[in-house]
Order: sequence, then C-alpha cells, then structure tokens
Amino acid sequence: MTDSFRLVMSQGPEPGRTFPLNKDSISLGRDPGNDIVIGNPQVSRQHARITRQGGLMVIEDLGSTNGTFVNGMRLTGPHTLANGDVIGLGDAVTLTYYGADIDATETIVGQPTAVPPPPSYTPPPPTFEPAPPAEEEEKSKTWLWVGCGCLAALILCGALLALVWYMDANYPDILYAPLRWLGF
Repeated sequence: MTDSFRLVMSQGPEPGRTFPLNKDSISLGRDPGNDIVIGNPQVSRQHARITRQGGLMVIEDLGSTNGTFVNGMRLTGPHTLANGDVIGLGDAVTLTYYGADIDATETIVGQPTAVPPPPSYTPPPPTFEPAPPAEEEEKSKTWLWVGCGCLAALILCGALLALVWYMDANYPDILYAPLRWLGF
C-alpha cells in the first residue's frame, strides 16, 4: 500500500496533524477503536469510513448525528474523493484530502453523491389559541352551577323542614283558621 493518500486536519482538536490512509478501510470517529480518532463531541463514535476502491478513495457517512460533508455538501451515500476535497465531520472538524497524483489519461468513473444541505427553513412561530382557557372557564362555570344548585336544594330542604316543623307544632291552628274565617 502506498502512503500517497492522506488527510490533514485543518480545523478541530489537532490542526495540522496528518493521517496517512494506508489501509483498505479506515474508520473515523470519536471511539478509541477507530483508525482515526478525533476527540470532539460533535464527532460521532462511528462517524465515517474511507475505503480504497481500486486507485480511488471513497468516503461514506456511517449514520452520524451531525453529518459528513465534502466541500460543504452533506453526504447521503458513498462519495469518491478528489485531491483537495475538504471533508467536514459535523461543523467543528474539517480535514483536507490529499490523494495520489492521477495520470490525466486514466479514466475515472465516479458518481458524486454529495447533495447540497437542505435549505434553511425556519418554521413560523406557533400561534396560541385561547381554547384551553375557554375550557377551563367552562369547567369553572359548570362547577359554579352545580354549587348553586346544591345551595338552592339545601335552602329548599331547610324551608320544607321548617314548614313541616311549624305545621306539626301548630296543626290545629293552620287547619281550622280558614274555617274560622268562613264563619264555621
């Protein structure tokens, strides 16, 4: 294997550090088990992988949280690297890829799969409807009506009890008063 393929960290925890790409498959991430370990919290444990395919190096994102970018475009699949490509791991770490000098007569078949990042979308602020306070107000009114009904029932029962007690104590007077008035 030749050491002509390499990454140089331009931004991140160790700017200027060179990483030779001297294996057929090289993993990048925060986990110590990776071939290239980058100690930055925006880098996923298993962030990306670079594989050698023939004389080319191909990078792919491994489902990282903050994404892998090539020249500012987020990767959605494998991407063939070209000399001078800037690889971004999230937005905190950038690495520059330096590949082998390629013969101009060689045909390189590659399929760029980087897509531009989605346009920035800011959703409109949520509109708050006064529906929840209205529900609470309806509940309050319901309890108010229930309370008034109970109070009226208590007053009615008290009045009825007082009437029965009065009639019991004064039954003869109440019964015969209309008859006396008629002259009997």
